[in-house]
Amino acid sequence: MTVPVAPPMAAAPGPLDRVRNLPSLTGLRWATALLIFGHHLMAVNYFGGNAGVAWGVVFEAGKTGVTLFFILSGFVLAWGYRPQQTARSFWWHRVARIYPLHVVGVVLALIAAATLVPEIRTDGAAPLVANVLLVNGWVPDWWQAGNPASWSLVCEAFFYLGFPFLIRPLVRASNRILTVVAVASLVLVALAPQIAAFAPGVLSSASTPLLRLPEFVIGMTLAVMMKRGEWMPLRLGIAVPLAVAGYALSEAPMVPGTDIHPGLAATVGFYALLVASLANADARGRSTFLARPLWQELGRVSFAFYLVHLLVIASVSSGWPDGHPELPWRQAVPLALAAFGIALAIAWAMHKLVEIPAQRWLLRYDRSRKASTREAVAAH
Repeated sequence: MTVPVAPPMAAAPGPLDRVRNLPSLTGLRWATALLIFGHHLMAVNYFGGNAGVAWGVVFEAGKTGVTLFFILSGFVLAWGYRPQQTARSFWWHRVARIYPLHVVGVVLALIAAATLVPEIRTDGAAPLVANVLLVNGWVPDWWQAGNPASWSLVCEAFFYLGFPFLIRPLVRASNRILTVVAVASLVLVALAPQIAAFAPGVLSSASTPLLRLPEFVIGMTLAVMMKRGEWMPLRLGIAVPLAVAGYALSEAPMVPGTDIHPGLAATVGFYALLVASLANADARGRSTFLARPLWQELGRVSFAFYLVHLLVIASVSSGWPDGHPELPWRQAVPLALAAFGIALAIAWAMHKLVEIPAQRWLLRYDRSRKASTREAVAAH
């Protein structure tokens, strides 16, 4: 349940401390997963000829779905931040949330590599172990070791590690300081390819967690500003077209003679505004279609879907030369739908049979939760 705390046309938004549930952001996770799915269909060349060209025009920028995931992660974690939760408890909740499915994803990747998709085989034990431990992204040559899709989890693991230390100064900062942090984050996004170019072979602007951190931080910053009621996001009628423009701008050229990418900064900025606008709609009792039950269920399955979708896409297309079907659209569409259906079925099973029960079991060992429960019982 959400509680509207200000009239729709109020000049000052007011604090939103009591609002917890933001269902449109759960639905947005599914929409984001679909963008990434479309991008990988393009990368594996399901569509050939003019259909392939058209698909590429639409989904080349689909890789920015990961950017949106990073912003969403920062926003949601900052929105749900509880000062009384210890860092240890926070980290344990994050382990319970992502690690069981990550391990299953690595096992499925190893099976796929040994059978249908040998091109994703990991050479050597070191990069595979690094992937299991979610540190392989710190070595650019290992960034897709193990399960290729899990490189983003390496970034998330780093974000989670730093979250307790980042959120405390942010919640104490003034609105002016938070604005500076948001602008600085966008500047760092634009500069990330240039920073990586100065350290070839050591940093990658695509996969090194430190260079993707600003995307997470801007999500955190906007959540803090909005929750304390000192900033009102744009209306969805403006935020949605801006997000579409940001999607297109991710493919804009860099500044001539440099590796500076202002288009990508625009992408991050406009995506962050979309996330904040959707959250604002939910918080003020104006939930969007993304909050509908079907989108909620798909949003909850989206993490598992993300981890397996590329394995399924590559496995389904493995019978064609080099694994690239390049089919006319009448044949490519059924093949793409088959890959989608298989990936969704596996993801649903992983969500129900692994993610939910494993998370519940692991959270039983959260010492902070047990201590809080004992204190509450003692107080009564």
